Amino acid sequence: MSEHIIITQDEQVLQASLELVPNPIDCDAAWRRFYHHDLPQLELTDLLDELHALRPLLWGLPRDHWLRERVHRIEAELGARRGGRK
Repeated sequence: MSEHIIITQDEQVLQASLELVPNPIDCDAAWRRFYHHDLPQLELTDLLDELHALRPLLWGLPRDHWLRERVHRIEAELGARRGGRK
C-alpha cells in the first residue's frame, strides 16, 4: 500500500519561499545577501525588480520569514536613497 502525503498550499508556498533564502555558508556573496549587506551596492533597477518580485510571495509566510525582512530592508534602502543618502 502506498502512502500519499498531502501538502497544503501554505506548506507549498513556504517550501518554495525557502528556496529563495540564500545559505550564508555557501560563499561570501550568499553571506552578504543573507544579511542584506548587498543592498547598498545594488542598482536602483535591481532593487525595484527584487522588491516587485518578492512582494507577491509574502502572502501566507510567517512574520519572521527571511523574505519579509528582505522586503523591509529593500524598502528601507529605497527610502534612504530617496532621502538623499545616495
